[in-house]
Amino acid sequence: MRAQWEEKVSESLVEQFYKLQSEQEIEEGFSDVLSFGTAGIRSTFGIGPGRLNKFTIQKFALGFAKYIKRITAQPKVVIHFDTRYLSKEFAIEIAKVLGTNGVHVILPETFKSTPELSFAVRHLNTTAGIMITASHNPKNYNGIKVYGSDGGQLLTDPSLELSQCMETVQEPLNIKTTDIEVLKEELVIVPFNEATTIAYKAAVKALVGEFKTTSTKTVLTSLHGTSLPLLSDILNDLLYTNHVVEEAQSTPNGDFPTVNIANPEAEDTFELGKQLAEQEDAQLIVATDPDADRIGIVERYEDGTTRYFSGNEIGLLLIKIRHDALSNDRLKYIIKSVVTSTLSEKLAKSLEIGVINVLTGFKYISEQLMNLENNPSKLVLAYEESHGYLVNDFSRDKDAIQTAALLIKYKEQLAQENKTFKDVINNIYQEHGHYKDRTLSPTFEGAEGRRKINNIMHNFKQLDTIEISNLTPLFIENYITKESLNVKSGNKEIIHLPQTDLIKFIFEEGFIAVRPSGTEPKMKLYFSLDVENLEEVIEEFKEKYGLE
Repeated sequence: MRAQWEEKVSESLVEQFYKLQSEQEIEEGFSDVLSFGTAGIRSTFGIGPGRLNKFTIQKFALGFAKYIKRITAQPKVVIHFDTRYLSKEFAIEIAKVLGTNGVHVILPETFKSTPELSFAVRHLNTTAGIMITASHNPKNYNGIKVYGSDGGQLLTDPSLELSQCMETVQEPLNIKTTDIEVLKEELVIVPFNEATTIAYKAAVKALVGEFKTTSTKTVLTSLHGTSLPLLSDILNDLLYTNHVVEEAQSTPNGDFPTVNIANPEAEDTFELGKQLAEQEDAQLIVATDPDADRIGIVERYEDGTTRYFSGNEIGLLLIKIRHDALSNDRLKYIIKSVVTSTLSEKLAKSLEIGVINVLTGFKYISEQLMNLENNPSKLVLAYEESHGYLVNDFSRDKDAIQTAALLIKYKEQLAQENKTFKDVINNIYQEHGHYKDRTLSPTFEGAEGRRKINNIMHNFKQLDTIEISNLTPLFIENYITKESLNVKSGNKEIIHLPQTDLIKFIFEEGFIAVRPSGTEPKMKLYFSLDVENLEEVIEEFKEKYGLE
């Protein structure tokens, strides 16, 4: 099999990456087969059925064509792509396969963000949407996310059906396609209409509203991605021109040359932004990831010091400030993942905001938003601790564009009261307890790594109690068996959420949760505890359960 793939390496689109790979890395491309999982497809470049290349991309597209033609006789799909290596090339290959197989495609000429794609699906009334991105992953990754007609990512059952359709494609090296220019002439592939972008901008502007004052200055950085110039254009239209762009870090570049990883969850991505803020005397730095679904912020003060806000803290800020802004709305709710900070639920309940908990994965938030379309309650915030937020569901995925504009507006409003984001968060901690939150992602590469992850999760599943430092265990929530165990009584209750590979240990002091990553060879560890020394708890937990 390897010889057949190597014969076509010059056609694969990934020859430059293949030439740099070790023998082990090459072999791993043939030890696995890409499938469409619950989080779509995300992988590294290379040849073979287990890596991203022209042929595995075409295999996905042919499987997708079969899947979507089961839904409707006249399918129409909008495709967007970000600034990563091969995003545009992969989008074109998918469009060619879809067009050849009777699916109409709307394809832009240049990069677009994830929230724009989610918005476009409903605005253009398409059957589905496809986003080519690996979000915040390292530069040698790319991926595919698929959206249903509701604008949200595919849920579990349709994802499985799509994966099964992909499995029926037996010869990925020999998929026939019509020339893209022919498909364009036949109007099977049509250009993306700029009117949709204008409509998206209008939706963000209606949410945020014009700025009355502009005393604070903001540094913007797209981390070489898609949020600019879109975000700066929106701010200018809202009469907020007191912003500057970190130009070196906002030039689209799939190599992400100015950062270790293009992820606003990592505080070191803000170094250039901090330097520019110092030069410009700016009070806020806003960073978005390459496909503009995640956002991070750093606040800068008069004495030149700065404060980075975690994903959980941004969520707390938005809950509190949004609640105050919506004071005339009696019925309010938030939607959050089960691994967001313990404090989020305490704060929401103290403000008489309803709480809807969902599994990790923004598609579950989108599902709730779809179900609540006609509900009279007002959405305060939908979010995950991994820096993904949604305030208005004109897009139905994480939306760093609307969130950034809103946070900049709130920063300006607070400044008129001589307050800062730090003041707001400190007041929350003072009133409700200073819960410390940390998310870790230990990596376990290759086949041996997968076995280790499976063994770790197997061991966690067997536990009927947990002893860590001075924590007092209350419940063990096993989302694999969908059972919540009362540690003291031994009684079990059903968890009324879909099954997923997640174990959550609940203590009087907060929680620890563990799960394998859905897109990378990693474990995800979540700590949210009201303790004096979180580091000691983390080290004890990692050592005790083989997570070093």
